[in-house]
Amino acid sequence: MAWYKLEEMIWQEVQEIVPAKCDLVFLPVGTIEAHGSAAIGTDNIIPLSISEYLAERFNAIMAPCVHYGITKSLYGYAGSINIRPEVFTPYILDILHSFADKKFKRCVIVNGHGGNNNALKDAAYQAFTDYGIKVAVVHWWQLCADVTQEVYGGPGGHAGLDETGFVMAIDPKYGNKARYDKKMAYIFSSGADVYPIPGSVLLYDKDGRGEPDFNVEKGKIFAAKVKQKTGDFLQDVFERWAKFFPE
Repeated sequence: MAWYKLEEMIWQEVQEIVPAKCDLVFLPVGTIEAHGSAAIGTDNIIPLSISEYLAERFNAIMAPCVHYGITKSLYGYAGSINIRPEVFTPYILDILHSFADKKFKRCVIVNGHGGNNNALKDAAYQAFTDYGIKVAVVHWWQLCADVTQEVYGGPGGHAGLDETGFVMAIDPKYGNKARYDKKMAYIFSSGADVYPIPGSVLLYDKDGRGEPDFNVEKGKIFAAKVKQKTGDFLQDVFERWAKFFPE
């Protein structure tokens, strides 16, 4: 079976395919917020790309992306959009409920934005306990931190080496080196909460490593390795689900 984009299918196709031929759906989730001199939709563009790869690899269905998420520290920048956690969490839960109601048995949320982490975790757990659907939430940049180290020789960051490299690998127009100013890079400290945060490139390394290098070819290598690692990780999860939680 070829993989499908849910919004391009007709309802009869879904009825015929789910769950008889496919019980797995991928849900990309992100937000709209400032990303240095990369596209403000970076947190959606990357999980969409990863989800397409995964849906094809596992012969699954890919649902439309949830483009808006929980944006806090970067909300002050032009174009950034926020959904309140008390709205976002039940919204995601309703989507998962719908998947379960339409007979999907497994869902992978491919998350592109750190501000969503806790809300997605809560929604995934509640969906499993309330509706019985198995849910894996993948925070790709955390899962693949070792890939960042391998390809770039150091850590990434928000709108840093990893994100900017990946999004420009998808299309170079998503990054603009001429717009970059080193003052955009701000070393984040857990010892202070600042609103708005004084930099749209956030580095989590005390030595300030992780600024974007706008190297498209290296970004392509990085993106391919991220997709491969994420797929391998989920392959193990799926096999373990089948072993320990047979239908």
